[in-house]
Amino acid sequence: MTEFSEIKQRYVTYISKVRGLSPKTVLAYEDDLNKFEVFLAQEHADFLDLSSSQVRSFLAQLQRQQLSASTVNRILSGVKGFYRYALRYGIARRDPFDRIKRLKDQRSLPSVLTEAEVSMLLDSCGSDLFGQRDAVIFQVLYSTGCRLSELLAMDAGDISLKTGEIRVTGKGDKDRMVYLTDEAVEVISCYLPVRAEYVKRHNDGEQALVINTRGRRISAQGVHYIFERSCSSLGFSKHITPHTLRHTFATHILDRDAGIRVVQELLGHEHISTTQIYSHVGIERLRSVYEKSHPHGRRKNR
Repeated sequence: MTEFSEIKQRYVTYISKVRGLSPKTVLAYEDDLNKFEVFLAQEHADFLDLSSSQVRSFLAQLQRQQLSASTVNRILSGVKGFYRYALRYGIARRDPFDRIKRLKDQRSLPSVLTEAEVSMLLDSCGSDLFGQRDAVIFQVLYSTGCRLSELLAMDAGDISLKTGEIRVTGKGDKDRMVYLTDEAVEVISCYLPVRAEYVKRHNDGEQALVINTRGRRISAQGVHYIFERSCSSLGFSKHITPHTLRHTFATHILDRDAGIRVVQELLGHEHISTTQIYSHVGIERLRSVYEKSHPHGRRKNR
C-alpha cells in the first residue's frame, strides 16, 4: 500500500513552492487532506484503489458532520487537486473523485445594519485617543466597504485627506481606490495628530493607521474585540463583525441606486457573481416591506 502521508507532504510542498499558493491556502488544503487521511485510516483503504462506494462514504461522512456545502466543496476541491497532482506525476492511474459533483451551495444572505444602527455605532465612540481610533475603524469600514485585511494594512500616509481617497491592496495584490465620506475625513483628521503623538512616545516610527495600546499595528483579533465590546454596550442582538460593515456599505449604496458594476469595483470583487448577492439582499428587503405594507401582501405558511 502506497503511503498517503508521504505523497500528501510532497503535494503540500508542491503547491507551496511550485504553485506559489499563500501559506494560509496551503494550510487549508493540508487540513482538508488530513481529514481525507483520517477517513482512509478508518476504512483501511488505499487511496490509489478507492471504490465508488468508499468515495460516497467519505462524502456522506462530511455531510454527517453538518459542514456547510461550501466547506464540503472546498474539501472535495482539495482532494481532487491532490489526485490531479498524483495523475500528473504518475503516482495514480485514476481519480476516484472524478465523477463527484459539487454540492449546491445555499448561500445565506449577509447580515446588514440599518442606517439607524450604523449611526448608533458611529456615535458610540469616546473622545480619547482609543475612542477616536475606534471611530476611525468604524468610519473607514463603513464609508469604503474595504475588507478588514485592507484596513489592517493601511498606513497613516496612505490616506489623502484632501481628496478623501485611500489606495488599498486587495486580494491578488490588486490595487483600487476607495473613498471616504466627509464625516470619515473629519474623524481621521482629528485622530491623526493624537495618534502621531502617542506613537512618538511608545513606538516611534510605526506607520500603521490603526494602532493598539502599545503603539503598534492592531491585529485582526483586536478589531474583532472592539466590535464585540461596542455592540455589547449598545445592546445589539445581531452578531456584528467588520465584514458586516462591508455588507452594509454595499447594501446601502445599492439602495441609493448605485449600479451593481460600481459596487463590484468599490468592493474589489473579481467576478460580478460575488457582488450579485447584494442585489438579493435588496429583493428580500422589498419583499419584507411589501408583505408588511400591502393589505394582501402577507402570505400564509411561507
